[in-house]
Amino acid sequence: MSESRLSGRHILIVEDNFYQAEDSRDSLARAGAVIAACRGTPPDLDALLAETQVDIALLDIHLGPVRSFDLARALRARAIPVIFLTGYDAGVVPADLADIPLIAKPADTAALVDTLARRLDAGDGPRGT
Repeated sequence: MSESRLSGRHILIVEDNFYQAEDSRDSLARAGAVIAACRGTPPDLDALLAETQVDIALLDIHLGPVRSFDLARALRARAIPVIFLTGYDAGVVPADLADIPLIAKPADTAALVDTLARRLDAGDGPRGT
């Protein structure tokens, strides 16, 4: 079952819509994940990683006046896999990030959990390296 595959995995959520952030947080916590952080703006990644483990990140693309593309690149540089959760289509994603899975809002809980679990099972990220 997909839910058990998230058990104990530390997930960073960066989403500026409070309701979407809370829905994602609740859904993933019910699936056994540990929410490493839930932020409305891109965090200082070095500071965040100094205080908590992150196995995978779920990023909204449009975060008010900024986009999450630089954060996605920084996470990938640290071998932390990324998934975009957004209302935008894949056409807005830069070519160097085009391989990142994109989940359309509103996200179905089962699809969200399954996509995260598959990305982690693929060996991406800290535990898979």
